[in-house]
Amino acid sequence: MTDYIIMGLAAIVIIAALMYFRKLLKKESSSVPHASSSSGTFVNCPVCGTPLLPGQNLHSKIFRPAAAAPDQLCYVYGCPSCWPQCKPGIKRTCPVCHKDVLQDGYLISRMFNKTKSGKPHVIINGCGNCNRHSR
Repeated sequence: MTDYIIMGLAAIVIIAALMYFRKLLKKESSSVPHASSSSGTFVNCPVCGTPLLPGQNLHSKIFRPAAAAPDQLCYVYGCPSCWPQCKPGIKRTCPVCHKDVLQDGYLISRMFNKTKSGKPHVIINGCGNCNRHSR
């Protein structure tokens, strides 16, 4: 009978210790400051890699989706630094095949509108050279 009492007390002590350490870990993780994804972060241009300043936009062409398609075809031409004319020292490269993208070239991508954050999400599939099979 005393064995059952000792085992029960040991189980209670273990559960209490687990709860204590769980709260301790939550306090430590909440005290570490996390950078918000929307505050003060820069988005890089997928064509040239230049950080976009607040208010700068990518030049792109978005095509109308099919009836129930979850995504849209999108051509990304570049940012104000690399399109329509490249600034000196800026190199336009494909992030998929790492080859040069011509001045009148673009990146082929898919844009998803229904995301948890409400912002459109773009996935780059490649440039006109490395993504010929998808057209």
